[in-house]
Amino acid sequence: MDIFVLLIISGFAYLLPKNPRDYLNPVSTKGLKGILAIGIILHHLSQEVTTGDVFTNFAYMGSYIVSIFFFLSGYGLYVQNSKSKTYLDNFFRKRLLKILVPFISIWMIYLIYRIGVNKESININYFIKLFTVGKTVIYNGWFIDVIILIYVLFYLSFKFVENKRVAIIINSILIIIYIIVAIKLHYSFWWYNSILTFILGLVWAKNKDKIDEVIENNLFMTLVSATFFMFIFHNYDIVLTKLDLTSSYMYALAANMDNLIFTLYFILLIKNINFDNKYLLALGGISFELYMIHGLVIHYFGRYYISSKVNDVIFTIIVLVISIILAKLINFGLKKATVKSNI
Repeated sequence: MDIFVLLIISGFAYLLPKNPRDYLNPVSTKGLKGILAIGIILHHLSQEVTTGDVFTNFAYMGSYIVSIFFFLSGYGLYVQNSKSKTYLDNFFRKRLLKILVPFISIWMIYLIYRIGVNKESININYFIKLFTVGKTVIYNGWFIDVIILIYVLFYLSFKFVENKRVAIIINSILIIIYIIVAIKLHYSFWWYNSILTFILGLVWAKNKDKIDEVIENNLFMTLVSATFFMFIFHNYDIVLTKLDLTSSYMYALAANMDNLIFTLYFILLIKNINFDNKYLLALGGISFELYMIHGLVIHYFGRYYISSKVNDVIFTIIVLVISIILAKLINFGLKKATVKSNI
């Protein structure tokens, strides 16, 4: 990550004309989620593609992209809860089910694929390992498991505590406990290395007016400072090794700091960009299904794929097109089914 390139990007962001609309309004963030979903697919494709430099930048972008998803989830939940006193009364039916229905449906598709196509042996021990060692039925599906957990923790924190500041503190403690448990169970690093950005989303939503005022009055210095801090924390593994601070807990703290700073930097960059575009909104509307189904597409077509400059392009196009089609079909089918069953 070149500091000079980052500074140039920051300079362009500073010169962008001011966006009169709220940069975190629901429509624009929906479009942004469409871009992020494509970014996640490209990140996972970078683990398959071996030629050229096209995908190298996406190789390390996975946790950064997911950190934005976590941030937007925290921000969105807080805003919706603040707008309606009864929001949490129907939280499980109106909010959590919107995640659980597509999750369980696609989970079943993966289970059928693993047994029927991949010839995997699925037994009780397989399901136990989903929790004890952090395995997932959905390829690269850890994020979905974590976001469901986070929603439950949000509900527990805000349902029974009226003081929003105290609720955020409780939510933070619960997430830190999750990180400790995940480390103790030897879950893979990505299960917890960006999760604190969810808390940043809560804090940002609660103090948005004050934060916006500070940013508006100090945009240039905030951008420059965030750029330098991001450059430093991006290399946290080197710093920790030099300081001989190599425990899992220190790596978890440093990685989350890296993602927190990136998220701040990213929000500053896109503050004056409007993502209200019909194509982005279409992708944003199926971003959840897209996130879940693309791993199966990569795995299936990856069996016939041999990396080369031409094949890399073909493979990428096939994965993107088929993933979008399947996500759209699943989204459409589930909407029809839920309307009929009044879910």
